[in-house]
Amino acid sequence: MEAKSSSSTPLPLVQPDWSPVATVRCDYQSAGRREDGKYVEHDTIPHLCHIEMTYACNEKCIFCYNPERVKLGDLSTIDRLVRSVAESQIPHVYLIGGEPSLLPVEKLNEYIELLSEHSSVTIVTNGLRRLKGISNKLACFGVPIHGANAETHEFLNQSNGSFQKTLATIRHYLIEGHDVRCIPVLTGYNYDQMYNIIGIAASLGMESIYVDRYEDGGIGAVNSRGYRLKPTREQFHIAVGQIIQAKHDFTVLGWRVGFGTAIPYCLDERMIIEGITSNCGVGTYFCAINPKGEFRMCNQSQLVFGTLPNEPIEAIWNKPTLDIFRDLSWVSEPCKSCELLLDCTGGCKVDSNCSNKFCIDYAVRGLSKPVAELVAKVQHRKPTEMNPASYRIFRPNRYMRITTRYPEKFLVTRYQTVKLDETALEMAQAIQSEAVINEQALVARFIERIEEHETRLFVSKMLQVNALDLIGEVHHAAP
Repeated sequence: MEAKSSSSTPLPLVQPDWSPVATVRCDYQSAGRREDGKYVEHDTIPHLCHIEMTYACNEKCIFCYNPERVKLGDLSTIDRLVRSVAESQIPHVYLIGGEPSLLPVEKLNEYIELLSEHSSVTIVTNGLRRLKGISNKLACFGVPIHGANAETHEFLNQSNGSFQKTLATIRHYLIEGHDVRCIPVLTGYNYDQMYNIIGIAASLGMESIYVDRYEDGGIGAVNSRGYRLKPTREQFHIAVGQIIQAKHDFTVLGWRVGFGTAIPYCLDERMIIEGITSNCGVGTYFCAINPKGEFRMCNQSQLVFGTLPNEPIEAIWNKPTLDIFRDLSWVSEPCKSCELLLDCTGGCKVDSNCSNKFCIDYAVRGLSKPVAELVAKVQHRKPTEMNPASYRIFRPNRYMRITTRYPEKFLVTRYQTVKLDETALEMAQAIQSEAVINEQALVARFIERIEEHETRLFVSKMLQVNALDLIGEVHHAAP
C-alpha cells in the first residue's frame, strides 16, 4: 500500500521550523480542521507546559508577567506538581518562575530526572545565579539578554551588575556542554538593539535566539504606560528588520532566529517571507501551572480552570469550560473575518489592560484585514521534498521519545513535538529500537507497504526535527 504524506502543517524539509518548541505533524493521512473554521482544534494533551516553580525572583524586571514577587515557597507543593505533570507525559516542560535558579540544584536535578523519562525539559533563568552541576538530561537553558549593553539590560531588569553576570553564566553553561537559548523581551527601549543582541548571542555560541515581544500582564501591566513598554508599530518594524538582517549575517546560528511569542502576521509580511512567524498555542498546545498548582491557558492569563494534582492535566485540558477561548466567536475585527485566523491565531490574546479574559492583539486593533497577497503567501507555503543520492546511517538522538499513552501518538525531540499516524509511529518505533540504523535496511523492512521514496522522506523529516543523529552515508547511489 502506498503511503502518503498529507497534512495541513507538514514538516518543512529545507528550513525546519525552528520555533522555540515547534508543534509539527508527520502524518501519512489527512488531518483536517472543523468546517466552520471558528474553533481551535486541540489534542488530548497540551504539547508544552510551563511550571512556574516560584514567584520569588532576584531581579525586578519592569516588564515581568508574574502577578507578584514573594519569597520562595514550600517545595513540597512543587514536588507534587512536577510528579503530576510527569505522570501526564507532556512532551515539553519548561521550569520557569519567578526565578527557578533560587531552588537547590539537587531539587532541580530531581525534577529533571523525573520529567525527562517522557518529556524534553528546559529551564528558563535570568542567569544571575549560576546553577553548578545541573543534569545533562536537561534539554536547554533559556537565558535572556535584554540589551546590547549593560545600561539597557540593567534598566529593564533593575539589577546592577547583572549584564556581565548573565554573560558569565551563559559561558559557564556552554562550557559544561549545555544548549543555551537567548530569549530577550522586545520593548520600546531595546527595539533598535535586536541586531547587536543577536550578535552577542552568536559570539557566545548560544544555540538560538527567540525574541518575546512584551505583552501587558502581571507586574508589567502596572508599569506598561509609565515606562512605555509596548513597542510601537514603527519600533516593531525596525526590530523585525534588525532580526532579519541578523538572521542572515550571523550564520553560526543556523537560521535559528525568530520570535518566541505570538505576533499577528499582518504586522509585517517580512515575517512570512523569512519564516520567523510565531503563533499562539493557547488552547491548542500550551498551558501554564502557577506555584499553587492552578492551571491556566498561558502565563499571561489569570483565568483558572482547575488545580493540580487534584486533577491531571489531561482532565482539565479537555473540560468544556476551556471552550470560552477555543470557540472563537469572541474574536473581533480585523481578525474575526480574516482567512488566516486559524493559522496566525491573531497574535497574543491576553492583555491585562484590555480585559480579564481575552481580546485580540493590541497591535492589530484598528487595522484592516490582511491583503489578499499576504493570505496567498501564507496559504502557499510548501516544503521542498528531496532525498540525498546516498543512503544514510544514523542513530536515535538521546532526546528522542515516543509517547503512546493517548489516542494521538507523539514523537518528542529536544525542541519539537511531532504527531504521528500509525505508519509513521511504526517506523519511528523501528528506528528507536536500534542503536545504529542503515537507511537501506529501513527501506527494505517497509518496502512491501511503503514506497522507498516515502521511507527516505520520513528519515529526512526525522533528521530535520533532530530526532536522529546522522553518522554517515553509504557512498553509492541509491536506486
